Amino acid sequence: MTHRIRLVDIDSKIPNLALMQLSTYHKQQGDIVGFDVEDPDMVYVSCIFCKDAGIARGIQTLYPDADVILGGSGFYDVENLSNENFKREIPLPAQKVIPDYSLYPKVEYDLGFTTRGCFRSCQFCIVRAKEGNIHRWQHISEFHDPNHKIVHLLDNNIYAMKDWFFENTNYCIENNLKLRVVPGFDIRIITEEIATQMKKVKWDGMLNFAWDNIGDEEKVLAGIDILKQSGFNLRNQIGFYVLVEFDSTHEQDLHRVNTLKEKGVNSFVMQYKPSQFSKHLARWANRRQLYWSMDYKDYNQISRGES
Repeated sequence: MTHRIRLVDIDSKIPNLALMQLSTYHKQQGDIVGFDVEDPDMVYVSCIFCKDAGIARGIQTLYPDADVILGGSGFYDVENLSNENFKREIPLPAQKVIPDYSLYPKVEYDLGFTTRGCFRSCQFCIVRAKEGNIHRWQHISEFHDPNHKIVHLLDNNIYAMKDWFFENTNYCIENNLKLRVVPGFDIRIITEEIATQMKKVKWDGMLNFAWDNIGDEEKVLAGIDILKQSGFNLRNQIGFYVLVEFDSTHEQDLHRVNTLKEKGVNSFVMQYKPSQFSKHLARWANRRQLYWSMDYKDYNQISRGES
């Protein structure tokens, strides 16, 4: 029996991988699938950000006769993960099919995970609670479209499984594919061997690492030195996500950003709970021209009209 499946993408900043995989899964069963399917039997609503969860729930009222399934990180509360999860788990077979790239015809890159989960349990992150400890997921070849020359990975800790990382990056090297990774690399576990391998890869965009905790300073600085010794141009190729307003003082937040600048790498301030201070710091650090042309102290004086 053919079903009519409507997909709803509430707030994805990039093509929605889960919806693309669900599309492939249902099309393989002969169903009609799309973003504009009328009179649907089933509706999948994906919400990435918690702030939009109310909008996502409201979609249910628009389709009283359909089976509406809500999913996505937006339905998780990082401070109390037990209070709401997915309404229904997406079938496992749908999570490991090649995405239906035709849903987003302007997209010219692959999208997927080579690993799921993470071996860390950071308090500000839901990955471990949602996906468990890090484990292999898909090889890039399983979701690669031969027409694409860029692979966009969503892994949360891409080289934590070193052998698997080498296997997948070697595939990119051998097939002349560029690699794009948006989540921040874990600088605390980088080694000379991993950095040497990363240098062989063709990267699409900057390499972004993360410095979330002030207590990791020694490991962060050592990792930057490894990247430099491996031949990376720090200013042009390396950036750091800096989580602020989470278990840190303003002095510690500014110290991390200034320390990264002194080491010759870029900073991108991530505001856990935005404040006047964090917004001001982000306006400076997240604009490379300002970041490299003046110190935060000078920017602060100029922006506040102080002489």
